[in-house]
Amino acid sequence: MKQALRLLPWPVTLIGTYAGGRHNLMTASWVSQVSFRPPLVMVSVAPERYTYELLTANGEFVVSILAADQQQWAEFCGSRSGRDVDKVKELGIKTAPAQKVKVPLLADCVANLACRVVSIHPAGDHVLFVGEVIEGNTPRLEAAPLVIKDWEYGRYTKD
Repeated sequence: MKQALRLLPWPVTLIGTYAGGRHNLMTASWVSQVSFRPPLVMVSVAPERYTYELLTANGEFVVSILAADQQQWAEFCGSRSGRDVDKVKELGIKTAPAQKVKVPLLADCVANLACRVVSIHPAGDHVLFVGEVIEGNTPRLEAAPLVIKDWEYGRYTKD
């Protein structure tokens, strides 16, 4: 069963949160669109994560879809806690203000989806946050998105 689950291909994203003057980024692949009307996406976050703390504090998040050349960002943001390090500063990530949420957008990713939490669902050892997409942009629409399958990074390409 575990091997079969690892074969699900996932997008590699950074989940941005902001509260108390702190902008944090967490690598997440358990992200999915769940509705067109209204536009809803889901992110899965473990309760012990700093992102969980910031998400529950302000109820907003940004899903930033990474490009294939941004694997270093994914590895860095997935291996350090925002409690201990300012990931945006350490990586020199350029941000831009969002219009409808306090969480900054990432200026150089494939796309950003700014969301307000509309529901929260405990799910095993994680919590699902469903957010309504209220703003979005595509800074690098032409870039191949970073994906992961069987814990190996790759890129999405059309056949």
